[in-house]
Amino acid sequence: MRTAIPQTARPWCTPWSARIWRLPRRRTEHRARSILREVLARAGVPDARSAELELVAAELAANGVRHARPPYELRVLFAGSTRHPVWCELADSAPSLGRVPELLGAPSGPGPGGDRDALIATLALGGRGLALVHGLTAGRCAAYPTITCTAPGLGKAVGFSLLEPPGVR
Repeated sequence: MRTAIPQTARPWCTPWSARIWRLPRRRTEHRARSILREVLARAGVPDARSAELELVAAELAANGVRHARPPYELRVLFAGSTRHPVWCELADSAPSLGRVPELLGAPSGPGPGGDRDALIATLALGGRGLALVHGLTAGRCAAYPTITCTAPGLGKAVGFSLLEPPGVR
């Protein structure tokens, strides 16, 4: 015989919800930043942290405009209610992840020989914004295939945590 576990005893079963905004082709990064600012303000996120997360959203939106094709979407995942945003992602209809997962990883540094010229040459090819995303999110970011709500076929999303990194208060 199975006994039901009360909902209050199952914190991992928190209801989730998502909100999706279609971003315009022009001023995409401005609109992404504005939407996220409003979401974070409603959740009571401190201004300094909000500014960092807005910068991340703007960088990812600008990358989408530069390297992908519309439609562009900003999606926010909420835990429990719309007062607790936990994850944000920018999606587009270009299916290739390209070097995005690699560039979202921790910067490798100059290497064993201290070859800073090689590191600078690598970053000169692009990806500095994704290194910024990695740093501002404490590495809690990812790229993955997805679909957009307004275009057929596979696309991609680059997402990041909206929660404070461990050890930060």
